[in-house]
Amino acid sequence: MVDAGATALTKESTPQGSMCSVLGRPDLECYRMSQEITMIRCKSEDGVKPFPFQEFPLGSIVLLIPNHSCLAAACFEEYHVVDGGTNSISTESEVVERWCPVKGW
Repeated sequence: MVDAGATALTKESTPQGSMCSVLGRPDLECYRMSQEITMIRCKSEDGVKPFPFQEFPLGSIVLLIPNHSCLAAACFEEYHVVDGGTNSISTESEVVERWCPVKGW
């Protein structure tokens, strides 16, 4: 369970069924979402693969990639732009700019 739901991401799913993805973890899937919470589990054919809790202690930072950004982007007052030169994003990525969206159209 992560503290990011439809208000931080979006409930729009892909044809494969997932609403967002966990960056760098193709073995995990976001399978259920409420307004403020997203549930994550291991991808498994039979649905019984145990979740690797030891890799995610309480308070861990988990980077989620929404499938559709309009709803997600509208929730924030500021966007942190990172340098994608390495084609990877992490909690250590350098913020190179901060963008403030125009709202109220």
